[in-house]
Amino acid sequence: MKTVSFLALCWLVAGAALAQQPLSRDEALKQLYHEYDAGSKTAQWVCTSGQTQSKQMEGWPCSKDYATVTISEVLMAEVEEDGVEKVYVVTSAAPDSAPGGYDCHACAPAVGMAVFAWKADHWELQSANAATGFYAGWGVPPEVGLAKVGPDRYGVLLSSSYMAQGYASSSKTLLLPVGSTVTKAWSIGDEEDDLGAYDPTGKDGEKVSYRSSAAIKFVAENETASGPPDYYDIEVISRGEDSPGTSGRIKQENWTEVYRFGGGKYTLLRHTDFVETKKAAKAS
Repeated sequence: MKTVSFLALCWLVAGAALAQQPLSRDEALKQLYHEYDAGSKTAQWVCTSGQTQSKQMEGWPCSKDYATVTISEVLMAEVEEDGVEKVYVVTSAAPDSAPGGYDCHACAPAVGMAVFAWKADHWELQSANAATGFYAGWGVPPEVGLAKVGPDRYGVLLSSSYMAQGYASSSKTLLLPVGSTVTKAWSIGDEEDDLGAYDPTGKDGEKVSYRSSAAIKFVAENETASGPPDYYDIEVISRGEDSPGTSGRIKQENWTEVYRFGGGKYTLLRHTDFVETKKAAKAS
């Protein structure tokens, strides 16, 4: 009996060790990109519908000069969802030998994402999209972070920043695996200012300075009698001081918005303007 128990324990230990074998970075990228070459870290780009349009709505031109792209790994994180081990992989692709280079202000790389799940004895590709969108600039990907979007759900939050002619802004974009693909489930402009263009005299820039910003958090607000939801709500809170006469801002200050997941994306549930009232003075 002791021998049988010992052998059973050995099998359990061996199985646990096997389940924790790390996902190979190169194997992951080979499944995400067409003709990925691990030695040169390049692949052959498959143009998006936006790139093939006559007025090129996104990214770089869909031509042979831009066909080879350099791939960079941005994030690789192992998590557990519904008791299943998964690996989230986020990557960046940019033209390898674009005429004149690909390091301009508007040169946004393509952000790709894949999710692998551990099945029996191997990592299986569950969701993938080599071009979830084109973000940031100068050929450099945005900041990327893993976000817990539900009790047993994860997503990836992109933070992109922009600056031009003294105006600065930033945005947040949430990528989520939905079925066999990865989609942009939510996006919002969360910060903007004109501090680099501000001139109090109004001769060389904006006469009125402004800065609008908002904080973002995931909240389990829509819990029902059957338990917590699969996905948390997203609450966006903006507090500040408005200045009249400003132009170009993303949104006015002092508001709260709540977004709820459904149909593969987050949509606005409610918008509430915030009005601060002063307490009445106590009578002496």
